[in-house]
Order: sequence, then C-alpha cells, then structure tokens
Amino acid sequence: MTRSLPQARLPLGQAYGLRRAALHQLLVERAAELGVRFMWGSRVSEIRADSLYAAGERISFRWLIGADGQNSSVRRWAGLDGRRRKHSRFGFRRHYATAPWSDFVDVHWGRRCQMFVTPTGAEEVCVALLSSDPRMRIERGLQEFPGVAARLRGAKALTQEAGAVSVLSQARAAARGNVALVGDASCAVDGIAGQGLSLAFQQAVALGEALSRGDLACYESAHGRITRNAVRMTRLLLLMNSSAWLRRRALRLFAKNQRLFSRMISIHTSEPEGESLRARDMIGVGWGILWA
Repeated sequence: MTRSLPQARLPLGQAYGLRRAALHQLLVERAAELGVRFMWGSRVSEIRADSLYAAGERISFRWLIGADGQNSSVRRWAGLDGRRRKHSRFGFRRHYATAPWSDFVDVHWGRRCQMFVTPTGAEEVCVALLSSDPRMRIERGLQEFPGVAARLRGAKALTQEAGAVSVLSQARAAARGNVALVGDASCAVDGIAGQGLSLAFQQAVALGEALSRGDLACYESAHGRITRNAVRMTRLLLLMNSSAWLRRRALRLFAKNQRLFSRMISIHTSEPEGESLRARDMIGVGWGILWA
C-alpha cells in the first residue's frame, strides 16, 4: 500500500529555478573575481601540516579546507573520520519534459522507496528516488506510485538516469588545528532530508566568519548548531523507513495532527530560527505514534 505524507509539500525556493550548471558557473566566476586559483583535474598526492602537493606542485597554506565530499581525503588525513557506522542508501534522478502539476515539491512514501517530484522549469520536472534496494530504479519505483506514473505517462525523458550513494555520516569534528571540513566532508545527510546544499551553504558562511577571526573553534560550534536538527530529523525519517508499521502510525498521527506536522517541518527548515528538535520532542512524537 502506498501512502503519501499529508500535505507533504515544501515551498519551492528560487534556487530550484536555476540550473545546477548555471549556479555552478556563477559561483566559479565569483570565486575567480576574488582571486581563487582553480586547478581542475589536479590530484592531491600528499598533505602535510602546512603544505600539500597537487599535480606535482608544492602549495603552502595557512588553512586547509576539506570540501571534497563524502569520501574526503582531507578528513581521512586529519584523522577526523566518523566513529559511527555510515547509513547508506541509493539515490537516482531524471528530468522529464512535462508541465509541473504543482508549485511545490511532492513527497511520496512507498514500501521500499521514497519519491520526490520537483518542478525545475515551465515544462520540466525532476523525479528523484531513494531506496535501500541497489536494484531499484525510477521506472521500477513508479510502480509503487501510480499517481505519479499517470502524470508522467507519455512524457519524454530529458536526461539519463543518474545515480549516487546517499549516506548519513558525520566526521569526528568539523575542525582540528588549521584544518576544517565543510559540506558532505563534515556531515552528510541522507537525501530524504532535502538539506544537503542548504547545510553546505550555511557552513560556508560560518566558516568564512571563523576564518576572518582566525579561530576555527567558532566554526566548530556553529557547525554543530547548523547540522543538529538535520541529523536528528534524518535519523527519525530513516527509522520510519525501516518499519512499515511505524510508518503507517506516523502518517496517521500527522494526518490527525497537522499542527504537529507543520511544527516538525518548521523545525526542519529552521523556521522560526533558533527552534530545535529536542529529546522531549522526539519522545512526544514517539508516544503520539504509538497511540495513533
């Protein structure tokens, strides 16, 4: 049986209107204006306390920032690999040529996967799928969501199906000495959270402020505040994903108590700012699910 979250639609920000390539180009151009030197395709062969080697060239640094993704070599070199076991799943996405049927991101939850439909243009939507099944693909996943399949019937696929591993993992710390980690290198959340780029941008701002002060301890503290809610919410969602019984109860609770559902979404998106998901909130939701 397929169930969708009650009104599980997140407002679509302006960022979705930008193509990833266009956004990437804007960031690269701005960085170049500020004097950033790019060494595309260069491989780092050795890292030391104050220098590294890239493409055979020795490069000295005061600060070393690891923004090199889930399998960060900087994190590994600095001894900051996480102590907890990673939780990993598989994610796939594809764009289709069809007019969006909503101005919101649609979230659908099935027995073996979740599906997200995002309007990315006037005549285009992006369909993303998350599953623990390595054999699951979008076409197969659509069998669990007949409503979405009906809307996509006859729509031309604009892109090839792209896939990647989606993980929940945290580094031991976001900073140590003159080394700092940002983005997935520091904290990667499963795609179900919908927070990857948002967390990275927030961390980048906090890191910039810390570097201007010459104190990475400020960044370590800010990093914890930035990622705390996203990690807790992701663990809760993955727990729901592990049990059909728990999932049905949770959806029933949110359908009955939409104020609670709205509050959970507000906390997840940091609105109002400063509100966090506390242990007693988790316990309260747990009791609500049991009695739903």
